[in-house]
Amino acid sequence: MENRIRTTKAQRELWWRKELINPNDADRESFPELMNISSAFFFQFQAIPNQIKKPEYVSVPEASYGTEPFTEATVFVAQWNSCWESAQARFDLFLDKIPTEFKWLEKAYGRNLMLIPRPKGVEYYSYCPIYHLLPTRILQHYGLPLRRKGLWPHGMRDFGVEEFMPCDLRDRLSRAFSYYIWPLLNRRSRSQAFSKNDPIKVISHSLDFWLPYLDMAIQERLYQFGRCDFESSQQQSLIEEYDADSPRVTIARPLHGGPIWSGEAEAWEIASRMVDISDQHDKLRAIIDAIQSQRVEDDFSDRWSYEREDFERRLYRKRSKTRVKFVELRDTIPTYGPESQVVESLFWQDFIATLDTKNREIVVMLRSGITSISDIAHELGYANHSAVSKRLKRIRQLAERYLEN
Repeated sequence: MENRIRTTKAQRELWWRKELINPNDADRESFPELMNISSAFFFQFQAIPNQIKKPEYVSVPEASYGTEPFTEATVFVAQWNSCWESAQARFDLFLDKIPTEFKWLEKAYGRNLMLIPRPKGVEYYSYCPIYHLLPTRILQHYGLPLRRKGLWPHGMRDFGVEEFMPCDLRDRLSRAFSYYIWPLLNRRSRSQAFSKNDPIKVISHSLDFWLPYLDMAIQERLYQFGRCDFESSQQQSLIEEYDADSPRVTIARPLHGGPIWSGEAEAWEIASRMVDISDQHDKLRAIIDAIQSQRVEDDFSDRWSYEREDFERRLYRKRSKTRVKFVELRDTIPTYGPESQVVESLFWQDFIATLDTKNREIVVMLRSGITSISDIAHELGYANHSAVSKRLKRIRQLAERYLEN
């Protein structure tokens, strides 16, 4: 357990009481929940670049933190991430405040980096927003603790998380999230109908694929909170002065913090928005449509689904290309070609041999030129043409199968 935060028994018991919620108390209106703490607690202003670069996620080496819960390094990461609006401009804000353990950051100057600690065997910090999208029933099913609320972006390390989260959290979370997000990717069939190699299923399991889009959805929600008011006239004067000297950035008061979502309905709304954003940026739905139109047999599991049935129908050509119709013609005159006496006679002899007596009588009358259903019914002594119509339908089906063979 080297390089892990040291905890006492009292600290562990306190964490369990404060951070975990009893399943019976997990109200769907308020759980799950993800929070944001405004950067106004640390800074008066935010420098927002006019052109923000795409965010990148950097795993912070374990050695950069040490074994204590509150260090210069942990405070630096919390402040760096809280300035997410500043994006690549954070380097100018923090250049003289970067701790020795983080000097490697200078090599990435000008990039929009989010710093995520990734202690050995603990993936919670990396995928915290995804974790806190999931409702009670799914967390329980996959053996994940019901933590009361998460924090975005990552702030301080939490000794309880590192000690009590399952060591296979990433695998559990991947399967849980795939189950949760599947209805937004495929409304027609359940995920169990597909093999683990199905491309859409692979996408649904990829936490790293979804994380940037979820962050974008979160940022959209935070911009709806509005900005903190000026605390003094001096602050307002400073902003006007900074704006004049900084043409490439906009200086503004920090955004308000608060719950980004609270309850299952709001979490699902954010998840839906995440999928929409992935479609806007990377044409996700076009990719899914292409996958669905180019299915292969290995994409399906042994379970039945409408999609599997459609695929097999196309693959094995279940839909017959031969259609048999009986057309009513009045006063017809038989016409023969050079091969008709041989070929047609052989066909009708073989086909009639497969019919029972009553069906055979109908075919013989059709061959002799009596094609009116009413006339056939009269000749065979039926009260009306209903029975003849039903028998013609069965004969047509038999002829279709006979021609296919």
